[in-house]
Order: sequence, then C-alpha cells, then structure tokens
Amino acid sequence: MLRFIVPFFLIAIPAVSISSGGLSGILPAIIVDVILISLSIRIVSPNTVRTVEFLWKYNRILRPGFHFIIPFLEWTKNQVLYRRNFPVDVDGVTSDNVTAYIGLNVIYYVNDDDDDTKNGAIYKSVYSIDDPRTMMKSTIDEQLRAMIVTFTHKEIFGKREEIGEVIEERLRERLASFGFKLDSIQVRDVKLENTVMAAMNKVVETQKFKEAAMNEAEAKKIMQVKEAEAEKESKILLGEGMAGQRMKIAEGFKESVDLIKQTDDSLNAEKVLQFLLDSSRIETLGNVGQGQNTKLVYLNEDLEGRNSGRESKLIQGSEIM
Repeated sequence: MLRFIVPFFLIAIPAVSISSGGLSGILPAIIVDVILISLSIRIVSPNTVRTVEFLWKYNRILRPGFHFIIPFLEWTKNQVLYRRNFPVDVDGVTSDNVTAYIGLNVIYYVNDDDDDTKNGAIYKSVYSIDDPRTMMKSTIDEQLRAMIVTFTHKEIFGKREEIGEVIEERLRERLASFGFKLDSIQVRDVKLENTVMAAMNKVVETQKFKEAAMNEAEAKKIMQVKEAEAEKESKILLGEGMAGQRMKIAEGFKESVDLIKQTDDSLNAEKVLQFLLDSSRIETLGNVGQGQNTKLVYLNEDLEGRNSGRESKLIQGSEIM
C-alpha cells in the first residue's frame, strides 16, 4: 500500500488547493507536485534492481521500470545483476620450496530468483555481505595456498584445470550463501620466481640445442652415407663403361686386323697391329698439330716411347707401309 501514497498525494494536493483557494491555488499545487515527483520517482534500468527501506527497515524490491517511493521515509539501495569480472592473484610455496604465482579470473553475478523476501538472493547480496570481493579473495587465497604446497614447481604447470575445478567448487558454495552465483573461473597465468623461470628456460634451451645438434649430426651422417653410396654407384658405372669401351675397342681392332689379313694372307697379327698403332699415332699427331698454339716435335722413338736401335718407324714406317 505504501507505493500508492505518493500518486495519491499528487492528485489530492491540486484538488484540495483548487477547492480551498480556487484557481489561484493551482500554481502552488503544481510546484509542490513537481518537488514531490522529483523526490519520489525511481527509474530502475535493465539488469539492475533496488531494495527499498521504509524507516530503515527492509520493505520491498524495485525491478526494472518506473516506480514511486515515499520521500524522507523510504530509501533505496542499488544492486546490479549483470556478470562481473574479478581478477585474483595468489602466491604460495610449492612442496620443493619454490614460490609460485597463480592468477585467476572470477566471473560472478547476483542470482535473481524472484524472491522478494529476506530469504531471496537479492536481499542476501545487499544485506548479508558488505564486500563480496574481499570474501572471494580470502576464500581463493586459502584454497590455493593449500593446493600449491602439495605440488612441486614442475607439477604445478600441469594442474591448471585441477586448480580451477577445486576453487570453483569451493567458491560456488560460499557465494551461494550470500546470494551470488559463480559463472566460471579461468586460470589466467601460472608463474614461478624469476630465477627459477630463467633456470628452467635455460634447461629447455640447452635441451633444444642438444636435439638440434643431434639432428644436424644425423643429417650429416645420412648425407655422407648417401654420397658414399652415390660415389660407389658412379664408380661401378664408370668401370662398366670403361670395360665396355675397351671391349668395343678390342672388337674394332679385331675387325680391322681381320679385314687387313683378308687382303694379304702373309701378314700376321703382330704386323697388322703394329700398322694400326702407327696409323693411330700419325692421326693423333696430326690432330695435335692443328691447334694454333701447339708445336709438334718428332722424336726418333718407337710407339712405346723407347729409343729404337733400328731406323725410326716414323721415317721408314711399318713393314706394311
């Protein structure tokens, strides 16, 4: 019923003024109504509620919209319903005496359960606790320090999910008792002392260098093996090529010898071969002499490079010639 008192006065004051003083009383009545409206109107925005106290005693809740209160007899307290973000940083000592720093991000909000009594969430969030963030920080500090001491500094990096789950379970119970609801908890960061972090980074760096050196050595070994295999295959192919070449040369000489012997049965193989060698030598010397900067010197020696006791074959030629 109290919420209708102000609208009643807004109508009653002008009516009384007109009935008692005529039209001359309208202006004072309007002024009184304007002052009364400015003091009594409360506009509640979305995602916001207001609790109303009548003579310092809880009375009701105003939800989003247009409302009236009784000036000088009622007061309001504001409470937001949207999700709020609260970062928390906690430090603790691990089981191997290393200081660890853990950063959390808590997202929470007031749970509007449409209960306007003192058992409702809105009433509890306004009157049961003065600073919910202080309560959350103390709860998180207590839980985290108790958890950190059970881990080594190496283990703690792999416990992000476990830490978030344990803190979330404990904090959800505490917040619910004060009319708040926990949306989620994220583990923002896990760090150790700077000296420990530098040492760990150095170990990782050394390990990476070791792996890189091993990989480089293995790659070099593979390259050397491949080069050796390639060289072996190339030499085999070269040998096969040279053997084939010599075979073809021998076959060519044989064909030439047979052809020459067919012209004269008195010639033996040695004489024919000597003739072929002399012809090849003369052809080679002629090709060498065709160069612009070459000089051809004829020596008195046989085809094997030894001095001959008989007259030079270059002068006399072979027996066939």
